[in-house]
Amino acid sequence: MKKTKYLILLTLITSAFFSGCWFVRAGMRNLDNVIFDSPAKVKNKIQNPIKDNVKLSALWVGQSTVLLQIDDKVIITDPVFENVIAGFMMRTTEAGLDISSIPKLDLILVSHAHMDHLSFPSLDALDKRFPHTTLVIPDGVEKYLPSYDMKIVKMRTGNSEKRNYIGETKIIDGIKITTVYADHQGGRFGFDSYLWDVPGYTGYIIQYKGITVYFAGDTSYDDKAFKELGRKFNINLALIPVGPCRECDSIGNFRHVASLGALMMLDDLRAKYMIPIHFGTIEYFNDPNTPVYVLEDLINKYDTKTVTGIAASAPYKDKIKILKAGGQYIFYKN
Repeated sequence: MKKTKYLILLTLITSAFFSGCWFVRAGMRNLDNVIFDSPAKVKNKIQNPIKDNVKLSALWVGQSTVLLQIDDKVIITDPVFENVIAGFMMRTTEAGLDISSIPKLDLILVSHAHMDHLSFPSLDALDKRFPHTTLVIPDGVEKYLPSYDMKIVKMRTGNSEKRNYIGETKIIDGIKITTVYADHQGGRFGFDSYLWDVPGYTGYIIQYKGITVYFAGDTSYDDKAFKELGRKFNINLALIPVGPCRECDSIGNFRHVASLGALMMLDDLRAKYMIPIHFGTIEYFNDPNTPVYVLEDLINKYDTKTVTGIAASAPYKDKIKILKAGGQYIFYKN
């Protein structure tokens, strides 16, 4: 056991030295947990997440994985279900849903290829259970994918003002999918993200039967892009990351929006509701729940006003639904 531990440690130190990847360095801090610990259990997992009378619901599995039901369609974002992510990052809490509990799946959306968003074990399991579903990826991610039975749809991204923050739109099984602005990094292994300008990251707008959902993927804040998206789309629900962050009461850090920045995104997008994601699963810098603790403090601080001081259409406490892993919220019923 000791020999295995030292070999893994040596590999991670070497990777961190050559790649400079903060994700790898965070993995080194989690090494003991991977070898000697296991994630906390989720009690009373939902066994029937898809219901007949639902117009819009969201179940937060953990990290950036959300199971969406929009009427008769079921969509999952950045599916990551395994306990040990990328081989060296132990989840603090297990995935809040079992894949076996998903009765149908129409669409899988992957925002980028980083290991905490693009999981080969999870995609393998979904491919076996739903071989006729469609996997949507941004242009560039296909370089990292193995072959699957499910249909793979590659989409151009719109990560610049020149493209008016819109990539392209496709109708897939009746669902309208549009790639939209994100400020992040492509690549997968650290060195390819940091040493080259690798493409392959996006946000998504999902539209079906009068419902619009925005999935941010990973992004930093931009004072023009999200205002423009708020003007273009009537967003019912925004899935916005709040971490990882060292100073979570700030707009954000390198290519990641933090808790305060997430509120600013919500204001700019004019979304009716928000679910915070990308917290509580992996220990990057500190307690993985710190981003949502700070978010709760900010919600109380601003009360009926927005971050900019303008009166809000509704208080943040009414618009933001903070879920625990495995928690599901039904926004609209038929």
